[in-house]
Amino acid sequence: MLMNKVILGLLIIGIAIIGGTLYYFTRPTKIQIRIAGSTTCLPIIQEAAIQFMSEHPEVSINVEGGGSGHGYASLIDRAIDIAMASRPPKQIEVDQATQNGVELRLHKIAMDAVVIIVNPKVADDYLNLTLEQVAKIFAGNYTKWKEVDPSLPNEDIIVFTREAGSGTRGTFEEHVMEPFGLEITADAHEVPSNPQMAISIKNTDYSIGYVGLGFYNEHDHGIVYLAVNDTSPYIPPTKENIYSLEYPIARYLYLVTNGEPEEGSWISRFIAFVLSSEGQQIVEEKGFLPLPSEND
Repeated sequence: MLMNKVILGLLIIGIAIIGGTLYYFTRPTKIQIRIAGSTTCLPIIQEAAIQFMSEHPEVSINVEGGGSGHGYASLIDRAIDIAMASRPPKQIEVDQATQNGVELRLHKIAMDAVVIIVNPKVADDYLNLTLEQVAKIFAGNYTKWKEVDPSLPNEDIIVFTREAGSGTRGTFEEHVMEPFGLEITADAHEVPSNPQMAISIKNTDYSIGYVGLGFYNEHDHGIVYLAVNDTSPYIPPTKENIYSLEYPIARYLYLVTNGEPEEGSWISRFIAFVLSSEGQQIVEEKGFLPLPSEND
């Protein structure tokens, strides 16, 4: 009788172990969505991912920055499912995608502007500059603020820029530097993200840089109102001026996929969430502009 009980006990333990082992190897795994790219888009997509996962616990979304260039490269290499970008792809990226059998499909998710910010010792409110003046500052043609405007301090200009591959840098160069055939000076200090740029300008006397609209803080920075030329009005980066594209460095922000996501797929559902009223509220809460409605 005792032996029978021992055998029965061992059988129960064995069944439990086998059952646990089978569950370990057969338990359902979460659906994985990998997203990387623009640090401008990062705060929007991080928060959207958190809310989406709370509503769909079977999905795991990993979001990382690295810049728009990194996002495009990773999507082209099929290392991620969605790229974040603050600029359209460059022709070389389109060509690389084609070679890899990848179709870059852009989904607009928000509107933004690249705003030029200065340390409060240059201007604690706003500063009027033309695009050409800004280009010459970043090219190093001006070395002291007084050379730009006699009313400004007789102090060295400290230039900050983003790293190569940054979508914010690409937009800035396209709209500000390239029209005048100028390049950003090699003496400029490179920073790897919008938050780091905002901190650098705040903490570096007489400095100038640029960030996405959502990273400008009126308590930490002066802001530049831009004029297209000497006879044009100086335009602040207000909501109205960005929507109308009157502000010279307005832009869209994007999620990018390999082709059109299959309808009903988790990638499609996540993008739809970002475009929903709930997702567009996140856009606004993070300091960016939701997409204009069809009636606007």
